[in-house]
Amino acid sequence: MIPETSIIMPVYNAEKYIEETIQSVLNQTYENWELIIINDGSNDKTDGIIQNYLTNIKIHYYHQNNSGVSVARNFGISKSRGKYISFLDADDIWLLSNLEEKIFFLKKESIDAVYSNCDIIDENSININKTLTGSKTPTLNDILSIKGNYITAPSGIILKKEIFDTIGTFDTNLSNNADQDLWIRLLANKFKLELINKSLWKYRAHKNNMSKNISLLEKDSIYLIEKVNKNNLFESQFFKKKCFGKLYYMLAGSWWKNGNNKFRGLYFLLKSIWNYPQITLRILKKKSVN
Repeated sequence: MIPETSIIMPVYNAEKYIEETIQSVLNQTYENWELIIINDGSNDKTDGIIQNYLTNIKIHYYHQNNSGVSVARNFGISKSRGKYISFLDADDIWLLSNLEEKIFFLKKESIDAVYSNCDIIDENSININKTLTGSKTPTLNDILSIKGNYITAPSGIILKKEIFDTIGTFDTNLSNNADQDLWIRLLANKFKLELINKSLWKYRAHKNNMSKNISLLEKDSIYLIEKVNKNNLFESQFFKKKCFGKLYYMLAGSWWKNGNNKFRGLYFLLKSIWNYPQITLRILKKKSVN
């Protein structure tokens, strides 16, 4: 039987979490799925753990030389047979009804993609009492202007496979921001993305998250905003400078707080003010609060 939904799971050195993640797929109340696991050159015990699950005919396992998460996801898409595509990172967890509720919502609402809120857990799978809550109909400008509203990480979304025929797959030049780039292309092409306003999955926050790599965050973020500019997706020159300014402000804070490089932080702060002087009001407001 051809599965209705294909689940793409890239894996790299996930021995600590992969078993719990796969089990969250096996526990789904919705059963018409295939799980495509792509081992991206792991050198820990990940392979041995996955081997234990291969007696399940719905699980398909592939290896590739370490080429990055975007290459792995694209390979998974090429092997998929489902009408719908979902992604699950090897350290995240789905709640029992995640697939069932999202696929039902997709069919009922006649939309192209659906995402949900998510709860944050630590590396020991303990809730840290924080939920990321999205907006019902996120817009392209929300993402471009770094409005701060949660869209989703890959583990939280399900899309119609046919969307990729129009927008293409993941940009292999990107790692940290590859999903953001895909959501930008999805919304720029007028596909409908909506929210189920409840938590249906758990995002794991730990020291090895790609978002903790500030150098990678800088590289990906600047590449992405320049790509957006090249594709003329900014609605005006003022809006473009505002978006560049807010991005530089975010990078300034990342380097200052988490990157332990105050000179780099100051560099991006000055670039932020140059592009979008109004950002100084936010800086003054923060100082007055502190």
